[in-house]
Amino acid sequence: MTDQSKSKEPDESGIISGSLPADREIEKGSEISKDSRKIISDLGPGESPSTQNKRKNTSSPLSLFSTILVFGICILSLVALMGAFVKTKNKFSPQNETISARVPSNLKGSLLELRSIVCGWELSPELATLSPPSVIVPVLIIEETTGNDGYLQVTFKDKEGNIQGDPNTYQFISKSNSFANQNGKILKVRSTSGLTNMLNFSSYKLTDTKNSIGPWSATIMESGQDGQWSTLAVFEIPGTQLSPINQ
Repeated sequence: MTDQSKSKEPDESGIISGSLPADREIEKGSEISKDSRKIISDLGPGESPSTQNKRKNTSSPLSLFSTILVFGICILSLVALMGAFVKTKNKFSPQNETISARVPSNLKGSLLELRSIVCGWELSPELATLSPPSVIVPVLIIEETTGNDGYLQVTFKDKEGNIQGDPNTYQFISKSNSFANQNGKILKVRSTSGLTNMLNFSSYKLTDTKNSIGPWSATIMESGQDGQWSTLAVFEIPGTQLSPINQ
C-alpha cells in the first residue's frame, strides 16, 4: 500500500510521471491541428492549392494591355528608326538616273509642253570669258513652249554625272507663251562649260570606242510656283555640231 501511493504522487515538477507520454501526444496532436487550420485559412475559403496557383499565374487584363502597348511602341520606334536611316542613306547616296539614248522631240509635263527639241554642241562665242576655257559647249534648243505659268530648268552633266556650267532656270509666262527675258519664243540654252578642244569633241563623237569621253547628258525639269521640281526627261547629248542660232 505504501509503495502504490508513492508511485502516484507527483514528482518535484508537479507532473505525474506515469501520465507524461500521453500528455505529450495530446500536445503534438493539438499543434498539428493548429498548423492544418492555418494552412487552410491561408488558402482562403473554397480554394485548393491548384486553384491558388492558377489564380497567381493568370495575368490581369490591365497587365496584358500594358505589355502589348509597350511592345507596340517598341516596334513603331524600330520602324521609324529604320525609315529615317533609309531616308538619310538615300539622301547622301548618288542617285542613278535612267538616261535615254535619244533626244525627245516633244515633251509634255503637268505644267509645260515643249515642242521641236534639238540638242547638240556649238562653238562657244564666249571662249575668252569662260573659266576653264571651253571651245565647244552643249546646247539645247526648244522652238515652242505652251502651258501654265511656271519654271523650266536645264542641266548639263558630264559622263560622271557632275553638273557642268552655271544653272539654267527660266520663268515661263503663259500669257505670252514665252520665257521671261528671252528674245522671241525660241528658248536656247547654252552651257558655260564644255570640251576644251576639237580633238576632245572628235573623241566624244566616237562613243563606241574605248577612249571615248562621253556621253554627257541633259536634264529637263519643270516646276510650279511652289518650287516642287519634277523631271521631264534625261537624255544623252549626241555628238552633233549645231549651226549657231541668233536670238
